[in-house]
Amino acid sequence: MLKPQMTDEELWALLPTLGMEEVPAFLTHGATKEQHVLKLLTRRDVSEEALGLVAHSRWAGTLRIQFALVNHRNTPLVESMNLVKFLFWRDLNQITQNFQVPSEVRHRAESVLFQRLPAMAIGEKISLARLAGGQVLKTLRLEKDPQIVQALLENPRLVEEDVLYLVCQPRTPAPVLESVARDPKWSARREVRLALLRNAKTPLASAITFISSLTTVELKGLVNDAKVPLAVRRMIEKRLGKG
Repeated sequence: MLKPQMTDEELWALLPTLGMEEVPAFLTHGATKEQHVLKLLTRRDVSEEALGLVAHSRWAGTLRIQFALVNHRNTPLVESMNLVKFLFWRDLNQITQNFQVPSEVRHRAESVLFQRLPAMAIGEKISLARLAGGQVLKTLRLEKDPQIVQALLENPRLVEEDVLYLVCQPRTPAPVLESVARDPKWSARREVRLALLRNAKTPLASAITFISSLTTVELKGLVNDAKVPLAVRRMIEKRLGKG
């Protein structure tokens, strides 16, 4: 039970069993600190009413509390939607992947993150590329910086469809294609190798390596493929003994 004379240590020990009816007194208690409020917000059973009180308390002015509120499944929708715009990009990305919160909140977080992408520093985009999912990941496929693409290739949420999109786009710059060609995971995929061989910007050194790994049937298919650059077709012909 919450008592006025409690120390912060005693208050900390009480948090796992603090009743929802005690939340108003807890928020104004002399021993309450930000860490106490954050601890309370880790409880999955905090009521919607209690979370609404936190959202309207003095504690809601801190970024960590704001994120904890938006990230909680029971926070009133209107409060979460209002707080999303204050979050850091890392927090926004985490919200987009938290399927415990309402879909409206996830979509709002994704929208805010989209709006911030153009102004983000290269280092931030590189970090985001390693973590992003969903539509944010798909948007990052359009980046021209090889460092960002290399980080994207390390993203565990990336699928072959995403890599093929990168490789098959005519506007994808050569350094990006080189990053894919050098990636040990994706360059080992048959469809990715074939797509790289069809792109005129793929470095010839990489193309030579891929040609030597293909079967005769695959090579014959490529040598008659108009999408394959002439220089690559000549190398394939030589491999097949036609040159």
